[in-house]
Amino acid sequence: MSLDWLLIGALLAAPAADAPGEAWSARLSGDLLAIDAALRDSHPGMFDARNPGFGPQLDAALAQARSRAVTVDSHAGYWWTLKGYTATFNDGHVSLNALAGAPQLATRWPGFLTGFDGDAQTVMSREESATLPPLGASLVACDGVDAQVLARQRVGDFSGRWNLQASRIHAGGEVLLDQGNPFIATPLMCTFLVQGRKMDYPLLWRPIDAAALAPRLADTRRSFRPANGMHRMRGGGYWITTSSFNADPAKSNFKELNQLLQTLAAQTGALQEAPMVVLDVRGNSGGASQWSLELARLIWGRERVDAIGDPTWVEWRASKANLAQLQAFQTKLKGSPGAAPEMLVMLDTVTAGMAQALTQGEPLWHASRPQDAASAPVAVETPARPGGNVIVLADASCGSACLDALDLWKQLGAIQVGVETSADTVYMDVRPEPLPSGLARISIPMKVFRGRTRGFNEALVPECRYAGDMRDGAALENWVLQVDAARRREARCP
Repeated sequence: MSLDWLLIGALLAAPAADAPGEAWSARLSGDLLAIDAALRDSHPGMFDARNPGFGPQLDAALAQARSRAVTVDSHAGYWWTLKGYTATFNDGHVSLNALAGAPQLATRWPGFLTGFDGDAQTVMSREESATLPPLGASLVACDGVDAQVLARQRVGDFSGRWNLQASRIHAGGEVLLDQGNPFIATPLMCTFLVQGRKMDYPLLWRPIDAAALAPRLADTRRSFRPANGMHRMRGGGYWITTSSFNADPAKSNFKELNQLLQTLAAQTGALQEAPMVVLDVRGNSGGASQWSLELARLIWGRERVDAIGDPTWVEWRASKANLAQLQAFQTKLKGSPGAAPEMLVMLDTVTAGMAQALTQGEPLWHASRPQDAASAPVAVETPARPGGNVIVLADASCGSACLDALDLWKQLGAIQVGVETSADTVYMDVRPEPLPSGLARISIPMKVFRGRTRGFNEALVPECRYAGDMRDGAALENWVLQVDAARRREARCP
C-alpha cells in the first residue's frame, strides 16, 4: 500500500529576499548539508543492497552542488543549485518545494511558449503578434543549439527524468522561460519550421507574472485536474473521476472520495453490470493506494479483487524522523471518520515494526514477504465481470499511487487510454524535511518496494493514445465512447 500523502508539514517563515550575496552562498551551503544528512539518515537507499551506487551518488551530487554554491550570490542561484542537486536523483519522490514567504523568481518570456508534442517542440501559447512564430511552428534550434539539446540543458538537467515523455510534457513549457538560472545561457535567436520553411525569430524578453504565466504553461501541458465525482454517460456507462488519492483527513479530497465510494456502493449491482466504466485519473499524481483498491472492489467485486495475489513487499528505513512522521499521521487518521481499517492496521504494523528495528539498531524494517505470510492471497479462478469494458483515462501527471492503481486495474482487465503516464522509482512514501534557511523543503522517501513488476522509472503506455487537448471533457468523452465501440468490434483504436 502506497502512502504518498505524507508530504505534509508546517510552513516556515522565510528570510528576507534582499540578503547580501555572501548570505545566499552560506544559506545554500547549510541547506545542502542538511539535505545530505537527512537523506543519509532516512532514505532506504543508504542500506539498499540492490543499489550499491546510492552512497556514491549522494557524494557526487553534493560535490557538484557545493562547487556551484561558492559562486551563488542571489536567490535564483540558490534555487537552481538545489533544483540541479535534486534532479541528479532522477526520482520524483526526491523533490524540492518552496515554502510560504520564500522569494519568487523573477520570470521573463519572449511572448510565446513551446510545449512537447511527441518529440517535437511546437508553439502552444503566444501573444497576438505578427513578429512571433505562429501556433504549431516547430522549434529547430536556438543560437545554434539543437532543440532537443536545448530542452535538456535548460530544463531537463534541473528537473530530472528527462527520458520520460511525461516529464517533457509537464516541464517542456519552461524551455523558453528565463527565471534567472545563472548556470545556463539565455537564448537570443531561435529557428522554427513554419509550413515547411525554416524561419529565424529574435527573442525579445519581457517580464511575466505568476498569474499570467499559469494559464500559458497549462496550454503547453494540455491537461488539468478535474473535480472528483461521477456521472452517467449516454448508453448507461459510469464516468468516475478520482483526480487525487490524497488521504489526509484534513483535506477536502478525503471527504470527496469517501462520499464517492459511498455513492457507488449504493449502486454496486448497476456499476458491475454497466456497459462501460471509465476511470478518469487525469491530474492524479498519487496519494494512498487504498482508494484504488476500494474502487476496484466495487467495480469488479471484492472476491475477484482479493483473489489476486500480491507479490510485492517493502522495506522501511528505520529512523526517528521517519517514525515520528508515520506516528503523527497515524494519530490524525485514528481521529478521523471514514478512515479505512486496512490503512489503520497497516500503520499500526509499520510503526511497531520500525520502533522495534530502531531499538535493535537495524537500519531497515522488513515487512512480511508474501511467502512468509500465512494469510497471503492465492490467485484463484473467479467469475468474469458481467459488465462491459473498464477504461482508464490517464495523463502525464499519473505517478506513484496512481501508477499502482493502473497496475491493479489493468491486471483486472482495464484498458489504459490517454497519454503516457509518469513513472517512479522503487523508493516511495515521502516525508518533508524543512531546510534550515526556511526557504524550502525536500521530500525524503521512507520505504523501498520489492517484487514490483513495473520497473524503475518505467512509464505505462496507453493502448489508445489521445492526440487532443486533455482538458476538453466533452471531446474526451466522445473519443472514449469511440474507443469502447472499437474494442467491441475487436478493432484496436478509433
